[in-house]
Amino acid sequence: GLTPEMHCEWHVPEVWNAFERNRGRAYHYVFSQLVGLASLLEAYRLFKTGDRKVAAIPPDQLEKHMPKDERLGVGWWGAGRGYLTHHLVMDKGKITNYQICTPSTINASPRDPWDQLGPYEEAVLNTPIIEDTSDPSKFTSIDMLRAIRSFDPCMPCTTHVHTGHGVVEREVNTCACGAD
Repeated sequence: GLTPEMHCEWHVPEVWNAFERNRGRAYHYVFSQLVGLASLLEAYRLFKTGDRKVAAIPPDQLEKHMPKDERLGVGWWGAGRGYLTHHLVMDKGKITNYQICTPSTINASPRDPWDQLGPYEEAVLNTPIIEDTSDPSKFTSIDMLRAIRSFDPCMPCTTHVHTGHGVVEREVNTCACGAD
């Protein structure tokens, strides 16, 4: 309350890179906090007026309000790594299919059928190489690795590889139990 009101605005940058992603996250953090504060203030207002219902349907009547035909639903949320979706199919009051599409799965995706780059590929192409590359044998590609790490990838979600000729499957053990 001691600082004056200020205006914050974030625009989608022309080029995506690690710096822009982190700047976007900083804006998202403040924006999310303010949305949460607005929701909390609205909850206080409703509570003061005596409107304290959490659900309009009493628990003993839920069964009769359950849809009996097929229903489709999708939920979207902006997660730290990108957007997260939940897809649901319901029939006769039962869930018949539930699918989660995680941000890391999307970010690590290869080119799409229209030859558009996946997010990781695009980020690497837009990342300036500031590492000394005069001796190719000493090149570590640290700048490209930083670009990928700026997505904060969840690697268990990215264990798919498409070669254009089918899917490659490999068993991967991430335990360092036998490491010397």
